[in-house]
Amino acid sequence: MVTTRSTVKHHSQVDPPKNASIPKSSTTRVTSTKHLKSTSSSDNHKLTTEVKQKMNELLSKLTSSSSTICPSQIARGLNKESPARYPDWRAMMNPVRDIVWEEVMKGAVEVTQGGEVRTLEEREVLKGPIRVRRGENWDSG
Repeated sequence: MVTTRSTVKHHSQVDPPKNASIPKSSTTRVTSTKHLKSTSSSDNHKLTTEVKQKMNELLSKLTSSSSTICPSQIARGLNKESPARYPDWRAMMNPVRDIVWEEVMKGAVEVTQGGEVRTLEEREVLKGPIRVRRGENWDSG
């Protein structure tokens, strides 16, 4: 189950009358983080296996060892193949990133940002998009 919450925050902090229109410049959309419902150990194992398989499939298609994929390609690919199991690819991004970082620890993949390899120690302070490429211990199987 995916939970989302969107609210509109008014700069004046006063609710406008029901018949009044709100100018776009006076509202800010605030969206909470999406979370996957707690899953069993076997479901987590299945997710991990499917993410690794999709990541290997995508990385295997790259022609250069320096080519990269976006973690969202993994989540989108799983959504496309199994929309009933993975109905919202965005909700999968945190688990996908976690699995990518597990693979970084093994040396199977590298995480890059701005063309530079990022280390596991940098994980918590990284801001913005990351990319994934084959690592020193990468195995397409």
